[in-house]
Amino acid sequence: MYISTRSNEKLTASEAILKGLASDGGLFIPEVFPAVKFDEKWINKSYQELAVEIFKLFLDDYSEEEILYCVNSAYDKINFKNGMVGIKTFDNLSFLELYKGPTLAFKDMALTILPFLIEVAKRKHNVTDKSLILVATSGDTGGAALSSFMKSGTFDTVVLYPDKGVSEVQEKQMLYYTDARTKAFAIKGNFDDCQNYVKQVFAEYPKNNGVLLSSANSINIGRLIPQVIYYVYAYLKGVKSNWLKLGESFNVCVPTGNFGDIFAGYIAKQIGVPIDRLICASNVNKVLTDFFETGVYDKNREFKKSNSPAMDILISSNLERLVYLATGRNGERVNEFMASLKESGKYSLNDSEREFLKDFTGGFSTEEETLKSINKAFCDFKYLIDPHTAVAFDCYNKLNIKGKTLIVSTASPYKFPGTVALALNMDTNKSEFELIKDISKVTNTEVPHGISKLQLSKKTTVLKTKEQVKDIVYYNNLKVEIKVPATSANLGSGFDSAGIALTLYNTFMFEKADKDEVVNYNGDIENYLVLKAYRKLFEKTGREYVPVKITPKRCSVPSARGLGSSSTCIVAGIMGANYMLKNAYGKEFLLDLMTEIEGHPDNVAPAFLGGLVMACNCDGLKVNRVNVNNNLKIFACIPNFELSTTKAREALPKTLDFKDAVYTVSGACMLQSAFEKGDLTLIKRVFKDKLHVPYRLPLIKSGEEAQKILEDLGFAVTVSGAGPTLLAVSDGKDLPLNALKGIDGVKWTIKRLHFDKKGAVAYD
Repeated sequence: MYISTRSNEKLTASEAILKGLASDGGLFIPEVFPAVKFDEKWINKSYQELAVEIFKLFLDDYSEEEILYCVNSAYDKINFKNGMVGIKTFDNLSFLELYKGPTLAFKDMALTILPFLIEVAKRKHNVTDKSLILVATSGDTGGAALSSFMKSGTFDTVVLYPDKGVSEVQEKQMLYYTDARTKAFAIKGNFDDCQNYVKQVFAEYPKNNGVLLSSANSINIGRLIPQVIYYVYAYLKGVKSNWLKLGESFNVCVPTGNFGDIFAGYIAKQIGVPIDRLICASNVNKVLTDFFETGVYDKNREFKKSNSPAMDILISSNLERLVYLATGRNGERVNEFMASLKESGKYSLNDSEREFLKDFTGGFSTEEETLKSINKAFCDFKYLIDPHTAVAFDCYNKLNIKGKTLIVSTASPYKFPGTVALALNMDTNKSEFELIKDISKVTNTEVPHGISKLQLSKKTTVLKTKEQVKDIVYYNNLKVEIKVPATSANLGSGFDSAGIALTLYNTFMFEKADKDEVVNYNGDIENYLVLKAYRKLFEKTGREYVPVKITPKRCSVPSARGLGSSSTCIVAGIMGANYMLKNAYGKEFLLDLMTEIEGHPDNVAPAFLGGLVMACNCDGLKVNRVNVNNNLKIFACIPNFELSTTKAREALPKTLDFKDAVYTVSGACMLQSAFEKGDLTLIKRVFKDKLHVPYRLPLIKSGEEAQKILEDLGFAVTVSGAGPTLLAVSDGKDLPLNALKGIDGVKWTIKRLHFDKKGAVAYD
């Protein structure tokens, strides 16, 4: 069970994760810390295996199956291509690298899994409300939250950060991950202003309005518990590498702002990791250093913007959890402290409470010392660190820490190129992205892909007042535009199981109305597929029906040409209905329903999810998204006539020769590898199936002649879906737009398309 730091409110893990903050404004903390004996049987566990075991200790009402789902969904090769963490050791000093995730900061370790923890919690408590994630960030939390929550269909996310209070790369990263559902706004003021506003919204947000408000900050216990895992992992890997002996104590030195990361280390110590001292390393905003020296928390001081911006904080929210423990779990006393902090800006511990803090040592680093520490780490070890890690490294050196020490390295140095370049005495009169190239060259280190891709983003700062943010957070707009990509299904041997999303789109506007209406449609709207799909979600779930006005807009996918025009209607209708229900249902449920309407997943799955999707609808729908090689080029050759799906299906054989079946299945097995590797020879083999193309190609007037022309030009060719469009794929060669001009009786339009990786998108 979890208890509030300000009262006796107790909740299960899933309830606490859903709620975020306690009713009284307090933070949730485990009622009892579990005790673990970390013996030899723990040493060889992978990070994922270790995560499952630690979560089983803390997530009291999650089943092992639910925990496995969360861990496997978050800690995978997509989010962590280069492994979960890195450890670099130099004699008695080790650096724990926590920046291997998608946004290159330690926040990824917890935020990639938080959406799944919330998703499971919502299912456990039959919560169908839309989730709104509201986040304050001093830099890294914002990008990590946006990156993590944008992948789910049941979350809207609003991130607030201090204007000109984060690095250019940090801001670029946040903006990179924004879309219709995930938003990042700059606010005048500092991080504390953002954090206080978030707390105010949580206190005042209207209840029972169909929106579940949650936080991705470390004030949510679902953010904090995952951070315990990497301290346990670091200890066990230290033992495995012989840096430590089993049971040998070590120190941890943590660059600290909001006190969440270091408090996770304290929890690790409580459950059995032999941590000796916890060094709380602060920058020039040294409110925590003073607190550990005097027992007085006093935020009444000048706020200073520093070269370690993620630590520019004067109200360390997670400290409340430690103070609660220091008072002997006295919620009433903590309430007094927090009231005093709000009224006078400070509070003081008594002697016994100060004695409780003896495991902690505070230290701080000036901006100049931070620069010197970056330089020292590179000169001494040829090791590049970011300014936050440098604060910890400086404190470690100045405090003359004895014994083996683990420094928590919280971010990639490439997120702060201006500071790193200055520390290395480089010419800094350049843009941050120019400096990134220079740093890579001077230090002979590789620029992470997560940084280099940001240069392509053209998104700029969106500055909002708090009142404007309030309007966005509180207003539930029941009007949405949904854009769905065309698809090519079957792909030769992948019959009814493989499809790919392409950059042709149908777009529909959905608006809440007094009665159902379809704009500019002359037929019976009861037969309008978008509306039929829209209604289906309400029928399936039993939710109160929301009448809708549907306006088709910018519809570019030609009908009955094998490019998935029907699937665009189905996907749009289901997504529109889900939006009217405040995005109550997740992608898995929605895709199941789309497949039920379509009859098979080969079109709707890629249209909804994006990319190349392999799908199987046997004993439950299973899907696998495939990364398509960027070197491949794809062209749609669209003739000027339609081919009905019914006619195309009737052409297929009722039985298949055994050899033909084996041949076709073997091609299906190679389909994923062919597209991942961009192997055109293999794609040509895959497209030569004996189930789909041989029977449908003759239905296409001049189809065989067109196929031969395209193949003679070196392209892999297949019939798109039920036809009559032909797809031509190359490994880099362009197809002349007049390549099929000489064929009698048919006008072919050739379109150069791209592989759509996002799938259907909703725009408020």
